[in-house]
Amino acid sequence: MKSSHVMTLILLTFLMAGVLPAQQTAAPVEQAEVSGCYVRQMEEVLVPAQEAGVLVKLDVREGATVTAGQVLAQIDDIHARMQQRVAEFELQVAREEAESDISVRYSRATEAVARQEWHQAVEANKKVTGAVPQAEVRRLVLKQNEAALSIEQAQMRRRIAALEAQVREAQVEAAGVNIARRRIEAPLDALVLKVHQHEGEWVQPGVPVIHLIKLDRVWVEGALRAHEYTPAEVYGRPVTVSVALARGRKETFPGRVVFVKPVIEADDTFLVRAEIANRQEGGGFWLLSPGMPAEMTIQLK
Repeated sequence: MKSSHVMTLILLTFLMAGVLPAQQTAAPVEQAEVSGCYVRQMEEVLVPAQEAGVLVKLDVREGATVTAGQVLAQIDDIHARMQQRVAEFELQVAREEAESDISVRYSRATEAVARQEWHQAVEANKKVTGAVPQAEVRRLVLKQNEAALSIEQAQMRRRIAALEAQVREAQVEAAGVNIARRRIEAPLDALVLKVHQHEGEWVQPGVPVIHLIKLDRVWVEGALRAHEYTPAEVYGRPVTVSVALARGRKETFPGRVVFVKPVIEADDTFLVRAEIANRQEGGGFWLLSPGMPAEMTIQLK
């Protein structure tokens, strides 16, 4: 028997006797530990002025919590309100003209009288030839036709008045928008981070007046090594975020991976972003703040 065959038989004997360990399959990874993460704000807005004017009222201060649609500040709108009143009066006049049918009824009455006069002249000439001169008859015919056309003209003017009323309605709406643009409102539920302008100051369109930041939900971002994990196995997975607070206190927050950057960086990592529900403690202060370091554990199974 050849020596190679002998060695094979010896190895098989050892394996059967349990002397040599059999090759084991690596256990699947159940979670990914992501260190060096940071908390980031999901949304922040520099709320600008939309129209130029004097800031006559400021209803918030730094650190205050505001809700979407809340009026934060007011720009002088006296002139805009006067323009709205003028537009409303003009709309009222236009509606009165559009709804009135006096001119139409008057034209119809005039046409009826002119037609009757013409018929009377014709009947008179039937009884007595030449009782009414032909020139007068032709004048009466012209007068009756003119009255008939005046009916159409009155109806056309009424239609035009209705269109003018619609124009006035649009002008009233535009005046209302002009007033609304002088109210600076919160676009979202947020915290006032900074007030850039103050009462009595002149503001310009597009210039930030109030800086808002949303903290009820935040992002936690970190990096995973591309040779250890794939984007597909971490996207949408639940996470647990651990944050070290003052004096050794630790807090954990549940969340979920909402974004995986589809680009591998030069250091063989890709960005992972989780969305976390923040929590408040005494005094209404949020536990998680942008820039805070954190650790993140991603549940892969």
